Amino acid sequence: MIGILKGTVRNTDRDFFAIKNLNQLTRTQVSGCLFCHDVVPNFVLPIHTNRLHRAHVFNFDGIIITDTLMGAQDLLHATYAKKRFIYLYNLDWPYINNLQFAHIRSVLLNDNIELIARSKSHAQLIEQLFKKPQYIMPEWNYKTLMEIDDNE
Repeated sequence: MIGILKGTVRNTDRDFFAIKNLNQLTRTQVSGCLFCHDVVPNFVLPIHTNRLHRAHVFNFDGIIITDTLMGAQDLLHATYAKKRFIYLYNLDWPYINNLQFAHIRSVLLNDNIELIARSKSHAQLIEQLFKKPQYIMPEWNYKTLMEIDDNE
């Protein structure tokens, strides 16, 4: 089972593709769910998967994937998780105000957290800076999510 960890689901490309592919995952034999605080009322897609409050991720025993560095902090404390991933959808850490290297190091160089890149070029950069991503997944591709579920 794959759980996607988000904060607030908004009308962004990142969230649109995450929900679109989670919805497609419901048509396969792979189970998935969404952990989030809330979904904006005008979100452009219906959500066809299980939706739980973000706090429930700490009791989840499946594969957890988050796409933000703030969400990655929760991965450090999700002790029951089978596997933890950070999907570096955008390489936006240089633009986060007051971000300390210790914050990045604690999650991106953590032996218990694996990385997912969005493209081959992102994967090359991420490997040079941190460690080699386990998967390359363009725009939350549900087929890659199925592969992750099969392999892990």
